Amino acid sequence: RYKRNGMLDVTPGNVTDYDYILNKIQALQTDFNLYIGGIYYDSWNATQFAINATAQGLPMFPYSQSIGSFNKPTKEFERLIKSDKMIIDNNDITRWCISNVALKTDWNENAKPVKAGADSEKIDGVISMIQALAGYLSTPQYDNSITV
Repeated sequence: RYKRNGMLDVTPGNVTDYDYILNKIQALQTDFNLYIGGIYYDSWNATQFAINATAQGLPMFPYSQSIGSFNKPTKEFERLIKSDKMIIDNNDITRWCISNVALKTDWNENAKPVKAGADSEKIDGVISMIQALAGYLSTPQYDNSITV
């Protein structure tokens, strides 16, 4: 339904086409004159994509999926939403991903979004937004400027 309604761009074929994704990123970068300071990615099964993207000039940074890595950007994400300083695309996919999120905390009150229910409930959109925020927060001009 998302593809049919034009809300989701699906790679051709019956497996994920990483070259298609790389070409799409480059086209968006050109079409919208985007500055891409870094792409923070989950390194699980992403080695070849990261190699190809780096060869095409995209700055790639592996991002740990640990609760410690997610704590600061997760709390900042929540703070920005609660203070009405976060603008999130209001579409069916984003709303669905957000509705599937639960917050996992450990004994040190570190926080990370996790799936609230079944594995079929996706939260990838939320994870990617938080990883992008983490990249933004880790740039030298912004590092340590936001406390959580």
